[in-house]
Amino acid sequence: MSNANLQVSQSYEKKSTLVDHTHSLRNKLPGVALVLIIGVLANSLGKDFPLIGGAVIAIIIGILVRNFLSIPVVFMEGITYTLKTLLKVAIVLLGFGLSYASIFQLGYEAILLVVMAVITGILFTFILAKLFKLNGNIPILVALGTAICGATAIVTSSPIIRAKEEETAYAINTIFAFNVLAVLFYPLLGQIFSMSDQIFGLWAGLAIHDTSSVVAAGYSYSSTAGDTSVVIKLIRTLMLVPVTLLLSIYISMKSKGASDNKLRISKVFPSFILFFAGAVAVNTIFSLPSSVTSVTDGIAKFLIIMVMASVGLGTDFKKIKSAGLRPLFVGLLSSVMMGILTLGIIQILY
Repeated sequence: MSNANLQVSQSYEKKSTLVDHTHSLRNKLPGVALVLIIGVLANSLGKDFPLIGGAVIAIIIGILVRNFLSIPVVFMEGITYTLKTLLKVAIVLLGFGLSYASIFQLGYEAILLVVMAVITGILFTFILAKLFKLNGNIPILVALGTAICGATAIVTSSPIIRAKEEETAYAINTIFAFNVLAVLFYPLLGQIFSMSDQIFGLWAGLAIHDTSSVVAAGYSYSSTAGDTSVVIKLIRTLMLVPVTLLLSIYISMKSKGASDNKLRISKVFPSFILFFAGAVAVNTIFSLPSSVTSVTDGIAKFLIIMVMASVGLGTDFKKIKSAGLRPLFVGLLSSVMMGILTLGIIQILY
């Protein structure tokens, strides 16, 4: 190929890539705009009703919009983008307000807490799902989702165990409703039992399924509780790496080493945690002024409200109802028992 033709080809590829990015951004804008509007409204109402908070109000508005109004398909890509990407941005920004000194104050007990909670949660939920005769891969998917990190754990482990698409959706619907309820009731229970900020942060980080719900519940209780819950939840999320690795080895041995069961750590490891760790390192080394950390913290908390709005907009009662009563009952029991078990473990270690 001549230099002229090569330059033309490279120019075409650059233009094609630019067009793809522009098209992708255009597809996301309607959904992000909708979530932004709900976020602004919820944030304003949250200041008027601080006991409820903007995150909870955002969920409620999102649920009402999703289930009583018709949301055109054009909004869905932006809603999903907010939930998956802007949540990670929020967590990284929260890192600028933390330091490794404050994290290490949690002690080795924090890691021990996470390991105990994950193992206990997986075993209990798996046995419970089997007792309620949930078939196929659903028991292990529900167990991983409950014990580690909700839908992320389910989606990550599904291809490893060769779960069917309907099994994956079934498992997500089983635990999804209780993520929303956790944001509503955990801060209330914390107030009723007069939990300290650190204890509540530990509890929220250990017991609530999805990262978005953990962050919302933690920061609706207090900033200190929110910081603690984020750290604990990220440690818990990292448990996805060894658990899925062991699961992959087991499935490979069971299927006599089939090559398509090989697992790449890079696909499982949540890379945004590295950016979070980097943000914490920056604040630890340079001790950022409060004028900077207050801005990053404020942006992060507003993004969290937007994320919770997207959670509400994704809560379809018809889909949850279609999963049937048995999985919903399993989700309820496992969520309640996860809360009780983790609180018991906290009381033993702290």
